[in-house]
Amino acid sequence: MSLYQYRAYNAAGQTVSGALEADGLLTVETRLRSTGLWLLEAKEGGDVASLSSSNITIKRADLVTFFVQMSLLLRAGITLPSALDRLTEDFKGTKLGVVLGTLREKVAIGMPLNQSMASYPRVFSLETRAIVQAGEVSGRLPEVFESLTGYYEWLDGLIGEIRQALIYPLMVMGASMALVVMLFTFVVPKFVGLLTDLSLKVPLLTRIVMVISNALVHGWPVLLVIVVGIPVGFKMAMRSSGFACAFDEALMHIPIFGQLVGMFALSRFTNNLGMLYRAGIPLLRGIEICRKLVGNRAIERALDTVHRGVLEGTPLSKCLAAQPIFPQTLVTMIATGETSGTLDFALKSVSDYYNKIIPRRIKIVFAIFDPVMMLSLIGVVGVVALAVILPILQLWDAR
Repeated sequence: MSLYQYRAYNAAGQTVSGALEADGLLTVETRLRSTGLWLLEAKEGGDVASLSSSNITIKRADLVTFFVQMSLLLRAGITLPSALDRLTEDFKGTKLGVVLGTLREKVAIGMPLNQSMASYPRVFSLETRAIVQAGEVSGRLPEVFESLTGYYEWLDGLIGEIRQALIYPLMVMGASMALVVMLFTFVVPKFVGLLTDLSLKVPLLTRIVMVISNALVHGWPVLLVIVVGIPVGFKMAMRSSGFACAFDEALMHIPIFGQLVGMFALSRFTNNLGMLYRAGIPLLRGIEICRKLVGNRAIERALDTVHRGVLEGTPLSKCLAAQPIFPQTLVTMIATGETSGTLDFALKSVSDYYNKIIPRRIKIVFAIFDPVMMLSLIGVVGVVALAVILPILQLWDAR
């Protein structure tokens, strides 16, 4: 299959252009003719992979609006090409309008909507395309867009809560770091000069503070290299699946914060698998898609084992129970759904459980994080103050 750039004219004599995936010029002409277009010229513009070269990104709120309107229009009996045409006009002059214009052109010449969405992988994720594909096959596109709306609204609200909760801690952290840098680069060096002039015996704590201050004042190029090098080295190390799995697993064992990391990944897994399963995607295919979307290499590796177990005929709940990374509550609820034949409802229940508990856990984490940060700042300032006071006390005692 290749990508053809074409020019054609319609019944009104207007010239239109676009791109079409086909296996030859004859196929291009046939598909255009079926939509009322007559081919003028077509040039082969590369393989199908070039369809995915777009760097366009769309705000999540705009995507939610698109899903809502598509659900309403399709429920009203409007055909898919007409709905895309109407929305293209509504969003004309925006990035979403450009995306919808491309979808409209591809759908108009017979390409399925999910394949058309593949032209914008940074706009429509893999699970979104898979769910839309299931909706097209089953004839349940309105319901599919409605479920996508609910998921993206929850995700948008959760990210909004996290950002709002981060504002105060980040401001405090920034001010704290500025204060610490000022103490060690301006206050302490002046005090060191005073101690040198007085030739006093310097206590251990004061010497430690002086070493740190000297490192910040004179060794900042080395520190800068270290600060830049650590993230770069970490990013390179994360390319190794073994290191990434070990890091993600260790991250989930951090007190308080680790549980939240695991909940995020499990929420993505159950939410996406539930949507895919309800839309008609087979369970095996759903697990295969979801394991790439959890955002946690340790859980992804566990899902590889689960996928192999389900492929061999083992129930999903037993495969999950064999992996310690999945909590017993999740396994029990899924086992109940399998037994009663309501796996889709069980997955939705697990997803709803995490969707409710994650915001509460975020508030708990930040409720603990704020005082810990303040106490750390007080501790740093106290250490510097004590390092300054101890030599003065020695001078007082000497008198």
